[in-house]
Order: sequence, then C-alpha cells, then structure tokens
Amino acid sequence: MRPAKVQYLEGLRGIAAMQVVLLHFVSGFMPDTAQHAWPPLHVLYDGHTAVYVFFLISGTVLTPSFARPGAFTSKLARRVVRLGIPVAAAAATATALLALFPDAHRQAAVLTGSAWLATDSSGAPTFAHVAREIGLDSLLLGYREATLFVPLAGHLPPMELSLDAPFWSLHLELYGSLLVLCLVSLRAHSIRAHRIAVAAAALSFGTHPMFLFVLGHLASLLPHNGRGPGEGFLGLLLLLLGLAMSATKDWHVVEWLRLLLARTELAGAPDLFQFQSQLAAVALYGGVLWCPFVWPTLESAPLRHLGRLSFSIYLLHFPILFTVVCLTFTLVLAPSAVAAFVLFVALTLLAAIVFERLVDRPAIALSRRIDVPPLVSPREMTQK
Repeated sequence: MRPAKVQYLEGLRGIAAMQVVLLHFVSGFMPDTAQHAWPPLHVLYDGHTAVYVFFLISGTVLTPSFARPGAFTSKLARRVVRLGIPVAAAAATATALLALFPDAHRQAAVLTGSAWLATDSSGAPTFAHVAREIGLDSLLLGYREATLFVPLAGHLPPMELSLDAPFWSLHLELYGSLLVLCLVSLRAHSIRAHRIAVAAAALSFGTHPMFLFVLGHLASLLPHNGRGPGEGFLGLLLLLLGLAMSATKDWHVVEWLRLLLARTELAGAPDLFQFQSQLAAVALYGGVLWCPFVWPTLESAPLRHLGRLSFSIYLLHFPILFTVVCLTFTLVLAPSAVAAFVLFVALTLLAAIVFERLVDRPAIALSRRIDVPPLVSPREMTQK
C-alpha cells in the first residue's frame, strides 16, 4: 500500500478510537446525553460504528501484509503474537486496577445515575479469571454475547464479567485476520476460487461483522486512488450517508434489508442497531477511501500519532475509566463531568504512550521475527 494511504487510514483509526472512548465516558458520566442527545451529536460517541471501522481497516491493511512471501503458519502465528501480548498486558493492568479499586465504578454510578456504570461488574480480579481471560475468552472463544462458536455461548462468560470490556472485539479480530489470510492465500493460487469464496461468504454471513474483514480485503484490491472521475463526489456522498446512518439507528429500510438477507444466511446481524452500525461503518470507510478532500486532515501529525496509539487506547481506557477516574470523580471532581473527562483523556493518553512503547511496539517487533515451518514443505507440494 502507498505510504500516504497508510497514513490517512492511521488517522481514521485514531478518530475511531476516540469515538469508543467517548461512548464509554458518556454512557457512564452523562447517561441522559447518551439517551437523548441531538442525533448529529451521537456521531461523536458512536463507538459501535467505530469498532466496525476497525474491522474494515484491518481487512485492508492485512491484505498486502499477508501477500508478502512466507508460510501460512508463520503469518498466523505472527498475528496471534501481535494481538496476544498486548491483550495479556492489558488484562494484567486491568486486574491490578480492579484489585485496588473494586467498587469505584459503583460509587460513581450513584452520583451520575448511570445504570450501565452500576451494573457492570468488570469481572473479579483473581489469577484464575485473568488466566482464562487471556488464554480463552478474549481471543479464542469470545463472550456469551459475541462469539463465533454459538453452540458454546451458554458456557461462556457474559461481557459484563470481562476485566476489560473492549476485549469482546479481539475475538472477531483474530478470526477475521485468519479469514483475510485464507482469502489472500486462495487468491495467490486461483483468482476464480477467490471470487467464489467471496461470493459464498457474502451469501453465508454478509450481514455478520466478520464480513467487514472481507470488504476491507476487497477494498485493498480495488484500483482506485481517489482522484478518478467522480470519485471525490462519490466519496462525499458516502461520507454523508455514513454520518446520517450513524446519527440515527432506526431506519426501517435497513431492517427490511436485514430480514431479507437473513433468509439465506447461516449467520448474520442479530438486530437493526448492529446492522445499521455496520452499514454506517462501510459507508464512512468507503467515503474516506474515495474522498481525497479528507485525506490531508487524516494525514495530519496529531491524528496519525493518535492512530499509532489507537490499539493501546482501546485496550486501556476502560479499566482506567472504571477505577481511577470513577474514584477521583467521587472524591474530588463531582459533579463536574467536564473535569472528569479531562482527567480521563489525559490519563488514557499518558498510559497509551507508555503502553505503546513498552508493550505494543515490542509485540510488533517480536511478531515479525517469528518463523514457523510450513505444514507442507515446498518440495512436497511440487511432488504432489
């Protein structure tokens, strides 16, 4: 991918991370605003759509990465290490914070009136819990409300018992990465088989969040540069559509489309809210790809730096909010939600900078050095 393209996607990733941060803050400290805000303001803290934008970006940036020479097993192992080390470090951090301040979020909920902040137990800070969270729930099996292994859902913990609620998306991120890796490998052997696989995926789970990785993968293969005839205008229309779908999540035509597609799907979006959030993400992402007018803003140094910190921000902001920020709000800052927000953002960015340098960056470096022998050697493939 062209360096400029990576840069503006980095900026988009930074904006998406801050939307997730805002969603959790508004839900916990401004519950009335979360429920009754003027619809255009909802876009600012539409963290649900933002997570789906992450999936689209992953599909796009992983495609050229997986297309480089190397064994399938090595590429998969690198992805597991790249995700697993930061997840383990974030789980350990969340465990330590929750052990120190186990009731901080409930005390703050009394003052803010947030039912979400009051009912979320954020798990138990025990060794057994953190071991299961790292080894099974966060990546391999998922949680009861968000797992690819639906028959096991009844045996999995609910998301409210997670040490770090954003972990739910890492399960889809891991298997979405595997899906992209399979598509890239298949395309290297047969363009026709690749097209058949994409069509089969669209029919089988086109409304499921996993299909966003497929769309991101396809976006990386399109011969566009944002400067062709009409591309800028198309991008602008998609951006406006995405913003409108993000501001309101109750379009009847979207529900009609979801129910229509559900007739042929093996797995799909469970409700209108999720499906419209996904469609909003697709429209916004397509708008960014085809609208060069927004690239200079997204390529600005502050947004690109925020994008580099986005994974660290995503992993750390939730335990920081539920412990240190809630405790400080209860003891010092109440009833000023503005002061709590300033503290929240400052602590999250500071922690993310440290985490990115000490954990995330080394995890990436380590993953690049992994070399696992292929399951079938090139000689055996030639003989076959």
